[in-house]
Amino acid sequence: MGKGTDARIEFSLTNSSQVTLRDVRLSVYSNLESAHDSDNDYSVLDPALKGVLVVDGPTGACVSMTAVERPSFGYSGVWASESRLRKGSGLPFEEWPSFSEPERLKQKLTRASIPHPPALHVEPTEPETRTLTKEEATLVLEEDWLFQSEGKNWDDRTQQEIGWARDLASRIGKMSQLPDLSDELDRLERLQSQLTLGQHDSKDLYLAVRRVKREIAFKNPLIDFDEILFIDNPYPEGAEWPHEARHRNGMMAVPGGRLLVLKGLHPGGTIRKLMPEKPGSFWRPDLSFDATRVLASFKPHDEKSFHLYEINIDGTGLKQLTFGDYDDLDPIYLPDGHIMFSTSRCNTYIRCMPYTYAYVLARCDPDGDNIYLVSHGNEPDWLPTLLNDGRVIYTRWEYTDKALWRIQSLWTVNQDGTNTSVFWGNQSVWPDMLVEPRPIPNSNRVMFTGAAHHNWFDGSIGIVDPNKGFNFPEGLTKITADVPWPECGEPPLDPIESLSYHTAGAYDAYKSPFPLGEEDFLVSARRDGKYRLYLMDVHGNRELIYQGAHHIWHAMPVRPRQKPLTQSDQVAWPGTGADRQDPQPGIFFSPNIYEGVPDLPQGMVKHLRVIQMDSKTATTWTRDISPNWYSGPVVSILQADGVKRILGTVPVQPDGSVYFQVPAGKALHFQLLDEQYRALQTMRSFSGLMPGERRSCVGCHESHSRAPINRPYTMTQQTPAELTPPPWGTETISYTKFVQPVLDRYCAECHQGEGEAKEKIDLTFRPGTGVFNEPYASLVMGGIAGAMLVEDFDQRDPESYKTFRPLQHLSYTSQLIDVAMDEEHLGRKMDPVDLRRLIAWVDANCVYRGEEDLRSIPDPDFAGIEELPIRPLCMNAPIIERP
Repeated sequence: MGKGTDARIEFSLTNSSQVTLRDVRLSVYSNLESAHDSDNDYSVLDPALKGVLVVDGPTGACVSMTAVERPSFGYSGVWASESRLRKGSGLPFEEWPSFSEPERLKQKLTRASIPHPPALHVEPTEPETRTLTKEEATLVLEEDWLFQSEGKNWDDRTQQEIGWARDLASRIGKMSQLPDLSDELDRLERLQSQLTLGQHDSKDLYLAVRRVKREIAFKNPLIDFDEILFIDNPYPEGAEWPHEARHRNGMMAVPGGRLLVLKGLHPGGTIRKLMPEKPGSFWRPDLSFDATRVLASFKPHDEKSFHLYEINIDGTGLKQLTFGDYDDLDPIYLPDGHIMFSTSRCNTYIRCMPYTYAYVLARCDPDGDNIYLVSHGNEPDWLPTLLNDGRVIYTRWEYTDKALWRIQSLWTVNQDGTNTSVFWGNQSVWPDMLVEPRPIPNSNRVMFTGAAHHNWFDGSIGIVDPNKGFNFPEGLTKITADVPWPECGEPPLDPIESLSYHTAGAYDAYKSPFPLGEEDFLVSARRDGKYRLYLMDVHGNRELIYQGAHHIWHAMPVRPRQKPLTQSDQVAWPGTGADRQDPQPGIFFSPNIYEGVPDLPQGMVKHLRVIQMDSKTATTWTRDISPNWYSGPVVSILQADGVKRILGTVPVQPDGSVYFQVPAGKALHFQLLDEQYRALQTMRSFSGLMPGERRSCVGCHESHSRAPINRPYTMTQQTPAELTPPPWGTETISYTKFVQPVLDRYCAECHQGEGEAKEKIDLTFRPGTGVFNEPYASLVMGGIAGAMLVEDFDQRDPESYKTFRPLQHLSYTSQLIDVAMDEEHLGRKMDPVDLRRLIAWVDANCVYRGEEDLRSIPDPDFAGIEELPIRPLCMNAPIIERP
């Protein structure tokens, strides 16, 4: 080793094996170890040095690493690309670029210095788009068949494949459009004879059987198309890039994606590129109902965000529909001509990941104008898709007074944003995420990918049937039995769609299924780190269609399709831009709030409370310190909560009915109250209405298979009730405004200063843990307040996500509220408004901060902040109009 600024490292290799080493390669991974974050290193190959130049952005330290002899290959990257280094791949020395772009390097270093950095800028390149030769395609196909043989004895595997081919032919032969399979079956018989007599080359015979089986598979009458649309896209990069929400942010995108059409369902089919004109990245496209136009979600390499584009299927007529720094993602054509998509125009951030932009459902005109946000929530809505009946199905992540981990389930909404309803899984641990839903033709069942909360790119394929139930395990079956549901672990039950399912190679993940029928589908399957496109069935047969330069996702047939029903538009749209008016309220009606809650005594409920959770537009871009380190700025010590406000209450009639109006476009949840305004039952989800929408529900445990009891309701003939705000108005709830002043007025004598009960519990306002002052932390975490400990469960405990029983939580069982109502203990009666403030705080699940608290925090500022697509703000966080 050397001294000072230079160091020499010599490697001595000893061959301890009994064979002669013929090709020895040494891979070296180097990292600066100083006061820095390893994510912020940047390295570049430098042909002048004949080595690697490594720079640490925050400190400015620079290290060059060279060998005694010039290396023949090299690779440089950031920590996130360390897996590529392990493969020993790299650029030949002759291809090392000259280090002649200091400004570009400076830009990369600046971007790398951002806390939780996005993807670094890379040279914007794009793979060549070309059709394989016949010989190349044959090699690709045969290599895949060999992979599917699983290394088993050739003759044994060939016999299995003959059996599977016969079963496949039998199944296809029973379809209504009867294909002629006589030639294929005759050839199978001849191949069976060769196998039986032993007159064959084992490997060649296996490949011959696979050729016949492939011909049978593609004679399936459901394959009435010869072109497929899909994307070939690289993985994102940057900190936590595989995360379910973060991966889709434009700031994580890596250029090199292509929007492609394959003609001929074969690796050697004719491939043509529709987009891009310049390098960039894609997410899911959609095809018009007449199969002449394509909607694309594309981020150019020199812009910060994804936008919507439209192009003709022949590659002509490209036009950009949306613009700006927000991400517009995954568009679909609606039957009435509108477009629905996901967008970050809500300007919200994941509550438990304050450095990740959220995206919600939106709708716009065919030309991209008149964009309305139609979702009410804060966390992401993914991949809207039309169901056969015209509803839109999508994935919604929510954790309203629930643990944040597992609830990414399927919901439906009408084409105009009304009638948001759960489809399946809102109280289910397994699968972790239900994403990429597609309806099975002529069926109520939906095929989906079961993905992972922290890795969108792991997945297994399943089917849900809402006619059999709405939560695990009812109505759920898994197709790809060889791959478990990722992250959430082995479930207690794991029903398989087909008991005849067989494996065909060590695929480790599946994604973006497109069902052709009840048993056949297109799917992307990953092996050797790359997603390829297959035709597959529920029994495990699969045939390679195409493999790209990166990953093939979101494939769909290029063919006209039946347009689902156009639903009537029920929304009083408020207008956009200068034409915008105040949105009309919506109206809720329930004939009997006691329905589905038999353990709630009839007549006990006197009021229904409406709580609004504000969208999180304020962010510090980093997480607050423990004990609750998920959020930034943190709102609650219990969970990654949101800012809450009570909009008001309405009276519940003696028959249990309520009829009232609420503001449109807000995330609302309801509580049933007794005469003292204490919560008897709370809704652990959120709802909302579009302007002018009228919505009925059945009790507090609504079942989608049930209708309201058929009896007259006089209330619906009257004017809907307006919410009565609480005495303090609709200001947001916080500990310092709702609780501590009350404690100071009524408890100081005994529990503050020299009070005799101070040792039992000190109610003096003072520094506590992290951002949480005392006595807040002790009241909440000590159980005195009566909060629901929603994160105090195992991440896979189903009880964490179910609707809690009434009379078991919050102010109704709170020791704090019991004491506050005890005149003997206090020595006097508490003022009714003070008591209601305490009750309201407990029933809001003991949040710590309100809107004023968040807006008192200075806007974050850090190196590289200007590189972000949307500048994070706290004090000046915007208020975004919805819809």
